[in-house]
Amino acid sequence: MIYAKPGTAGAVITLKPSYGNYIGGEFVAPLSGQYFSNTSPVDGSVIGEFPRSNAADIDKALDAA
Repeated sequence: MIYAKPGTAGAVITLKPSYGNYIGGEFVAPLSGQYFSNTSPVDGSVIGEFPRSNAADIDKALDAA
């Protein structure tokens, strides 16, 4: 089977341009507002922005649990 690159015609998955922390049943921005880019090991292109979480985000998640 041949897979298409996500975001192109024929792709079996889609990727969002940005993700958040999953806390309290919803995706929320990191409290610091900081994100980092993650790149594809296939071609080096940026596949998305992900939260650079810290202790405050962990505390928020624990409070929501």
